[in-house]
Amino acid sequence: MNLNYISLGLDYNTYIGVDNELRYDFQQHIDFINDYFSKAIRKDKFKTDGTFNMINVALSEFELKTSSIVPSNVLQVHLDFDKSKYKKAKKTNDCSYYLELLEKGFKKAHKFKSIPLDNLLNLIEEFKKGDCLNKWVHKKKRFKGDDLEIILTCELTTNCFQLWLTANKISTKEELINGVIMRTETGTSIHEGMFKNIIIDKDIIITDKSDSPRVIVNKQAVFKRELLFEINGDSEIKEILSYEL
Repeated sequence: MNLNYISLGLDYNTYIGVDNELRYDFQQHIDFINDYFSKAIRKDKFKTDGTFNMINVALSEFELKTSSIVPSNVLQVHLDFDKSKYKKAKKTNDCSYYLELLEKGFKKAHKFKSIPLDNLLNLIEEFKKGDCLNKWVHKKKRFKGDDLEIILTCELTTNCFQLWLTANKISTKEELINGVIMRTETGTSIHEGMFKNIIIDKDIIITDKSDSPRVIVNKQAVFKRELLFEINGDSEIKEILSYEL
């Protein structure tokens, strides 16, 4: 069994009854960290003792529980939660409080089970050097008939998710446009399934998980170095996908 997941959050069993709104709010603001560290640690293929494949750092303002293995295959450690620090942090791009908790959690987990502590602490430093930005290429496609290379890049931060579209001219290797075509509030559950593939017909079409057109980008405008696009959907979908655009 490999270590595949890292999770930081308010203790679920406590806050689901005490203050589920706070639990959900915190989860949305730190999803970018859980996503980044889970993807990164999988590359190490660290074999655990067979009792866990996840490290969960559970936070609480109340009495702390002891470290344990909980269903399903989770090494869970508990730390104190400072609500005032969180309220200050969530209004900014500063993720130092979250990383401080993660570091303490890793060190506490290491006392209970064998984990790749040095690797995990190095990941924290790398994340800091990258300005705490969780960024990855979702898809890159070349359309030789249109002389275009289209790249979709995702950025997930503590405050929002953004989908960037870059268009390069293949023949000259020029970057024609690079801009945001989708932005949502933070949290992986909000943007999940809203984009999948790239198709070029009359225009550049970004499909969603059901293969339906979700964003339509004016192809002719791209060659003029202009980013003109329309989000396809009802008023609620358009509002969700154009957060602060």
